[in-house]
Amino acid sequence: MTLSPRFLAGMTVHPLGVGCRPIGGLVTGTGTSPSRSELQDDDARDGLKWAVKRGATVFDTADIYGLGHSERLVGQALAHDRDKVCITTRVAFRGTAAHLYAPPHLRHQLEQTLENLQTDYLDVVFLDADSLGDCFLEDAAVTVKDLRARRLIRAVGLSLPSQSAASDPAAGARLARVLDTMEPDVLAVRYNGLTGEPYIAGEELFAYAARKQLPVLVGEPLARGLLTGKYCTTPPFTPVVTPSGQRFNAEQLAVVHHGLEPLRQHFGEDPAVLARLALMFCLDRYDRAIVLAGFSTSDQLETNFALTDEPLSADDLALVDDSYRRLRTRLSSIGATGSPVS
Repeated sequence: MTLSPRFLAGMTVHPLGVGCRPIGGLVTGTGTSPSRSELQDDDARDGLKWAVKRGATVFDTADIYGLGHSERLVGQALAHDRDKVCITTRVAFRGTAAHLYAPPHLRHQLEQTLENLQTDYLDVVFLDADSLGDCFLEDAAVTVKDLRARRLIRAVGLSLPSQSAASDPAAGARLARVLDTMEPDVLAVRYNGLTGEPYIAGEELFAYAARKQLPVLVGEPLARGLLTGKYCTTPPFTPVVTPSGQRFNAEQLAVVHHGLEPLRQHFGEDPAVLARLALMFCLDRYDRAIVLAGFSTSDQLETNFALTDEPLSADDLALVDDSYRRLRTRLSSIGATGSPVS
């Protein structure tokens, strides 16, 4: 497997993107930031600048991450390299607006994002498919398409539901309507070795994207750290809560530990090695996929890019795929489908 460049918002980009949620924090309704990394702001900016020198081109953020703090750090760090990078962001903060995507609020949030990022255009703006209520779907589509026509937005993105709508005809029909109305240039989905194949409007996601020639941003490729094995190194296992607030019980951790054993035996026990397998699994799934790997330390950022320099053979990828498939089956048998990763 040799990684090929991807194309996003009119740019040729590196297939591994930088997820910038940890440096800002996932702000909740109470104002807390459970997933804020321990990186100081100066270190975060230095890490982002290093990533550009390493070849990173896609940086993913959102207005909700630290209530704009992530966007501001990205803007400060990448201001001098703006023409070399592709910044993707999401409108996710409702504030006091009647609806997240009410046109006045949508425009206001995008204006604030432009200021936060110290730029006069946005490469990709994602809206959340589940949040596009029927009352505001048409208006939101008109608003972002107008901004795209004025080149304030280079591409319109649509974030897809984390749960498959394959077995829910009503949800599938609604998603199809959202897709037809929004006419996105880019899709985004949470996907990893534990989620199984995502579907969109009754069709397997990556087949749909290939037919439409759409790039796909893949988030949470490490299943919030679960696929690195770092939460289940040796038995007995005790429940853990990750920095992002995700809870894993002892039974889930035991299943994951045993499910990853064939990969440990073949590739080694280092969590960084298992992280590499998880990233490569997602990158191999679709030749227009851009996989987002977050970072909470500068060393982690460097490791992520070093890991993907060395390709995996077809036999190695087959072993990874088979191991993840068996692991999904086992998690499903204990009623954990989707819960550890979504």
